[in-house]
Amino acid sequence: MASTEENPNLSDETEIEIEDDDLCPICRQLLHRPVITECSHTLCELCMTEWVDVSVTSQMTIVPLNEQPEDNISAMANLRAKCPMCRTMTSAKRSLEIEERIKGKYGGLYEKREEEAAREEEGKDVSIETLTVYIGNTVVPPDLEDERGLYDWEFFVKFSDTSVVNEVEILLHETFKKPRLVRWKAPFSVRRLGWGVFVIRANVILKYGYSWISSDAEDARNARKISLPLEWELCFDGGGSQARCQLKIKNERRLARGSAR
Repeated sequence: MASTEENPNLSDETEIEIEDDDLCPICRQLLHRPVITECSHTLCELCMTEWVDVSVTSQMTIVPLNEQPEDNISAMANLRAKCPMCRTMTSAKRSLEIEERIKGKYGGLYEKREEEAAREEEGKDVSIETLTVYIGNTVVPPDLEDERGLYDWEFFVKFSDTSVVNEVEILLHETFKKPRLVRWKAPFSVRRLGWGVFVIRANVILKYGYSWISSDAEDARNARKISLPLEWELCFDGGGSQARCQLKIKNERRLARGSAR
């Protein structure tokens, strides 16, 4: 069944009927910057970005050691998450084909929809951003003349934007003299000598006004979802290894500033 656009800001058009397939199933408005999921759902880009729940497990991918964090990555680029419609793991891609079809079909209505979306975005106290996180280690094998057989390794966590990170708490094996370390600024790393591999835990704590949008995030310091626990098993093969994940964070700084007034 066709629907009539009910948004008062778009009411200049005379009772334009919008086909159900052209409505976003989340906001029930004309699709804006449509994305299509692997599970064949079409949504507004912003609706998809705000509704998906991202987990570290689903995102972690082994990548070459020389790959570096990228800046300004699109919020949906390579992001795998649960679909807000069917809850299956999926990713979404912008569909210019659908967008051009809607523009041609609804003309000025889409233009007004775009203007309204821009006003909503400007007036929002909360924005959604994507942070690329790398975790891994480099390693230098022991010198053949060194009878101790110790590996020289360095564990690290890297980010596409360090300005949102307050600290990284690194938890080594309890046999180390100082098993807990806190890094307040980059590089968020620790270097040690050792002979065996083990799992290193790192808690990434965001700055005030930010929070993780992830089922893995934890509360800390009377703030919700600001700590993200990560785990990495040391790799002594080759020169080491690293993995990449792209996670969403909520930026509530504007909201926080407004509450403080």
